Amino acid sequence: MFLINIPVSVKPSIPFGIMVIPREVWMKHGPTNTRALKEKKAALNLSQLQKQFLVGTLLGDGCLILSRSGKAARLQVRQNVRYKDFVYWKYQFFTDWVFTRPRYDRCNDSLVFRTISHVQLGEIRNMFYVGTKKIVPRNIFELLTHPLSLAIWFMDDGNGDKRICRLRLSTYAFGLKGNKKLRQCLLKNFSLETKIIKDSKGSYLYFPEDSAKRLYTMIKPYIIPCMEYKFVKVASITP
Repeated sequence: MFLINIPVSVKPSIPFGIMVIPREVWMKHGPTNTRALKEKKAALNLSQLQKQFLVGTLLGDGCLILSRSGKAARLQVRQNVRYKDFVYWKYQFFTDWVFTRPRYDRCNDSLVFRTISHVQLGEIRNMFYVGTKKIVPRNIFELLTHPLSLAIWFMDDGNGDKRICRLRLSTYAFGLKGNKKLRQCLLKNFSLETKIIKDSKGSYLYFPEDSAKRLYTMIKPYIIPCMEYKFVKVASITP
């Protein structure tokens, strides 16, 4: 198994201070054709760890923003400010790809960071998007193979039932077809049984008790303290 060397049980050591920066200021594009930036991009290559991260966050809350050229993309991570530790934990995966640390957006009380645009991120975006709509990639069976990806996905979009030992993933955005593909992938790659449940919002994935326990055991080493709340109140999941 590929081991990550980012400790998840320790809060990020990066100094944190909220800076209120108007949206219209920080969202402006900086210089895009400087020699230094071109050299920086040329030196960057996605690691296996970063690819595992991207799979998890793109199934969850993360997004890839297409560049003006249409050939590259940049990763954007945004969370409510109360999950600042989660944002900085994510930030550590891409510190070499980001010029500024996470910033506070007062418009929606969130912390956000963006990487620079890169063709390798553009290639991954082509797998996960059709136009501006996020999809389940055709090759999801080859992409979603590591518990780290599962953990990030669940920390983004997972939750549990406080009354019974059940877990679920909010996969409404992928529709019934996408949920069927994800269900097959979880069974084939992780031996995790799931059910597709329909409600007024659409379809989502549901983990019955045995499967929920296996999922928790599998991803527990990667769950950071501020996101444990998604499990601790679920009956019979945690000791």
